[in-house]
Amino acid sequence: MAWNFAIYLLYGLAFFTLGVLILSRDIQLSELGIARILWLLSLFGIIHGFHEWSELLAQVAPEVMNPGLRLFSLVLAGLSFLFLLFFGIFLLIITFRGDQALKTTHPMIKALVGFLVLSVVLSAAYLDLSSGRDIHTRLFVAIPAGLLSGIGLMMYSGTVESFSKKVAMNFVMAGCFMIFYAFAAGAVPTSVVVPFLGVKIVLVRGVCAYCIAYFTIKALDVFNLERRKIINDRLLRFSQSEKMTSLGILAAGIAHEINNPLTNVSLNAELLRDLISNDEKALNKLAAIERNTERASKIAKELLHFSRERETALEEVDINRIIIDSSKLLKNQKLSSIINLSLSEVPKVMAIPWKLEEVVINVLMNSLDACSEQDTIEIKTGYQAPWVMLAVSDTGKGIDEHDMAKVFDPFFTTKEIGKGTGLGLSVCYNIIKNHGGDISICSNKPGGTVVTISLPVVLDE
Repeated sequence: MAWNFAIYLLYGLAFFTLGVLILSRDIQLSELGIARILWLLSLFGIIHGFHEWSELLAQVAPEVMNPGLRLFSLVLAGLSFLFLLFFGIFLLIITFRGDQALKTTHPMIKALVGFLVLSVVLSAAYLDLSSGRDIHTRLFVAIPAGLLSGIGLMMYSGTVESFSKKVAMNFVMAGCFMIFYAFAAGAVPTSVVVPFLGVKIVLVRGVCAYCIAYFTIKALDVFNLERRKIINDRLLRFSQSEKMTSLGILAAGIAHEINNPLTNVSLNAELLRDLISNDEKALNKLAAIERNTERASKIAKELLHFSRERETALEEVDINRIIIDSSKLLKNQKLSSIINLSLSEVPKVMAIPWKLEEVVINVLMNSLDACSEQDTIEIKTGYQAPWVMLAVSDTGKGIDEHDMAKVFDPFFTTKEIGKGTGLGLSVCYNIIKNHGGDISICSNKPGGTVVTISLPVVLDE
C-alpha cells in the first residue's frame, strides 16, 4: 500500500510539475510554432496529474470512490488525453508545414479536426461510463494521443536543431518516452506485473512520466536560446543602425566637400576643350579626366542619397506591382531574360513606392552582375502574418561566407574595382528599416544568394 501511495503521488506530481513549468515559461516573443500550442501540453500535464491523484485516492481509500468520484476521474483522464491529442495533431501540422502553419490554416479545417477528435473522445467516454472502466478512453484516445505527440516531438527536433543539437536530442528523448508511455498507459492494464522486473506497470508509467517531464523541460531551453538569438540580432541591428547614422553624417560632409572641386574641374575641362580642339592626344587625355570626374560626381551623389532621405508620405502599395514595374525597367539589361517572377497574392503594405522600386532594382542589379547566361534569378512573394515577404534568389557566383556579415556595410563590394561603389545594399538596408521591415541575405543551396525582404502589412482599422 505504501509503495502504491508513493508511486501514484510522485507519478501525478511529475505531470503536474510539467504543466506548471510550461505555464511559467515566458514565450510571448517566440516565433517558434510550438510556442502557440504548448498550453495544450501544459493542460494535459496538470489535468493528468489530478487524474493520477484521484487514482491514488482509489488505492488508499477505495470505500470513498462512489460513482460520482469515479465519473470525475474518467472525465479527468479523457480531458487530459484530449488536450494531448490536440497537441500531437497540431505539432505534426507545424512540423510538416512550418512554424506559421497554424496561422494560415483555415478555421474550418481546425474546426473539423476538433469535431472529429471530440467525437472519438465522447464515444470512448460513453462506453467507459457504461462499463465503469476507462479502457476505451485509454485505447482510443490515450494511445493515439501519446503516439502523435511522441512522433511530433521527435520530428520537430529537426526544426530546432539549428539552435542546439543537445536541445534537439531532448525533444527526441521526450518523444520516445511519450510513445512508451502511450502503450504503458493505454494498452496495458494497471494490474499487470512486468515480466522479469517483477514490478507493476504503474511503476513503469511513473518512470516514463518523470522522463517525459525531465526531457521536455530540458527541450524547452530552446526558448532561452531563441531569446538570446533575438537579443543578439537586435543588438546587431541597433549597432548597424548607429553605424549607418554616423556614416551618413560623415558621408554628407564628404559629398559636399567633393562636389565643389569636382564642379570646378568640370568647368575648367570644358574651357580647356575649346583651347585644345586641334590636339587629338590632349583631347583623349581630357576625355579620360571628364569620365573620371563624372564617376567621382556620381559617387558623391550616391553619398548624399545614402546620408539623406527625403520626407515622403507613406501610402498603400502593392508589392507585386512594384516588382513588375521594376523588372520592366531592367528589360534593356543584357541578362534580363533570366529573371523569372513567381508572385503570390499578398496584402498591401504601407510604403513609399519609388523607394521600394529602388530597393528591388538594386537587388536585381546585384544578382544580374553575379550571374551568367546559364544562371537564373527568381523573385517570389508570399505572406506570413503580419509580414509580406519578398525573396530574390539567384544561382550566380554567390558571396563568400566570411563576407556575409559585411554586405550591408557602406563601401563594401565584391565587384571589380570601378564597377561598384558598395552603397547599393546599404541604401536598401536604410530604406527597408525606415519602412519598419527587415532585409537579410544568405547563401542559396544550389549556389548563389537569396535576399529576403519583410515588410509589415497594412492593418485594418
